[in-house]
This record gives sequence, C-alpha cells and structure tokens, in this order.
Amino acid sequence: TAVGTRRTVTASAPGQLLSRYVALGRLPAADVCVLRTARLARCGAVAQRTWWEAEGVCQALAPQLRCFAISRPQELHRHRKRLEGFGKDAPQGDAKTLSACEDLLRDDDWYARKVAVDAIGRVANQGDEAQLSLLYKHAEDEDIFVREAAVDAIAAVARLADDVAVSKLAMRLADEDCFVRARAVVALGRVGKQGDVETLGLLDEMFDDGFVPVRKKAIEAVAKLA
Repeated sequence: TAVGTRRTVTASAPGQLLSRYVALGRLPAADVCVLRTARLARCGAVAQRTWWEAEGVCQALAPQLRCFAISRPQELHRHRKRLEGFGKDAPQGDAKTLSACEDLLRDDDWYARKVAVDAIGRVANQGDEAQLSLLYKHAEDEDIFVREAAVDAIAAVARLADDVAVSKLAMRLADEDCFVRARAVVALGRVGKQGDVETLGLLDEMFDDGFVPVRKKAIEAVAKLA
C-alpha cells in the first residue's frame, strides 16, 4: 500500500490476514503451507483493525507462528517416521492391521502406499481374495516402487497356479520400469502352474528384454516351471 495510507483490513479469518502478511514478504510462504489455524483463532479480532495495526500484530506473532507452522517436507518426514515398523509384529491375518493398510492405500504419499502393500504381503492369509484385489489394483499404481511391492506381495499371498494372479502378474511383464518387469518374472516363477504352456511362452518372450536381470530371471523362472 502507499505510504501514509490507512486501509481497513477486510479479511474475515486469520488465514486471509496471514496471506496478506506473506505477500508483504515478512513471512515465507513455505512456513505457513500447513497452519494450525485453530490455535490462531484468537487472532480473529485483528480482522477489523486498521492495516497498520494488523501488520503490527502479525509482526509480533511471527515467531509464534513459526512454532505452529510445519512445512510440507517436515510434515512428510514426520508422517513417514510414524510408519516405521508398521505391521512388522502383526500376527497372520490380523484384521486391525489389514484395515489400517486399506486406509494407507488411499494416501497421497507413495511411501505410505508401499508400506501398506508390504504389510499386506506379510500379514494377509494365503489366498485372501479381498487383499489380493487391493494388490491387483496397486500393481498398476502410478509409482514404480508401489508397483514393485505389489508384485512381490501378490506372489506372497496368491495360491499356486491362481489364474487371476498369474494374469495380473503377466500384465506387469510389459511394465515401463525394468525392475517391475524383473519382479514380475520372478513372481510368475513362484505362482505359475507347472508346465503351463501360456506362462512359459510369456517368459520365453522376456529372453529378449533389454535389461539383463530380466533375462536372467526369465531363464530361472522357466527352469522352475518347465
């Protein structure tokens, strides 16, 4: 604003007032990307004061706001730290852990989804169709690490010669990521039906893959199923 002017603050909430304050360059936007607005409710009265007065209050609150503000990287780090050890000691078929996994699979963070997939692979009972359906879905996850984990988990949970599992794993042989393809080859060697011509044909095609580990794993898988 022009020097000497007095503008009435029209912000209806502390968050709007803080946005104006960030615009002045007094408080970095990164420091207020995650704000504990409930703790700032007492600032609401500031909204009807003049701009100079309001700015003075914000300057006084800046150190306190930094205590309540958590940047995105910090929040992500804390979120992931809380997931360390998730499901490691859960008994086989533990319903509580598997329910928590289902919630984590909806998380925006790929790491959280991968943790959930890994836990399902350890905890789910053999042949659990409900858990396998979740794993099939995340075998097509946008993140390569989640897809890798899902392929491994399918191989751990599916029964031998499970046609649906074999079909879903076969789809990952065409994955754009070479490590996902390598894991899919190994998983087919574990789950595939002994002597199944179709599965062996798919694995034979992987002998021409451009990634050496894929070709090596394909040879090992064919040796198991032939």
